[in-house]
Amino acid sequence: MSPEKIREMIQAQLPDAQVTTAGEECNFTIEVTSEAFVGKSPLQRHRMINDIFKPYLESGALHALSIKTKVPEHA
Repeated sequence: MSPEKIREMIQAQLPDAQVTTAGEECNFTIEVTSEAFVGKSPLQRHRMINDIFKPYLESGALHALSIKTKVPEHA
């Protein structure tokens, strides 16, 4: 899976998301900033992102995903 594909998949679910990716092959670190995270706990935010990639993690197409989530500073 490519960093571009990861970004596209997140933005399909969270259109306002700012996504930064690092890594290659099937191990990625991503940072996601979105208004959708306002009022949500860090665990809830991580679940929102993990749910997007769950089938890929279960199949092994994506091996490891390190997630950082933030709300926009103006929120």
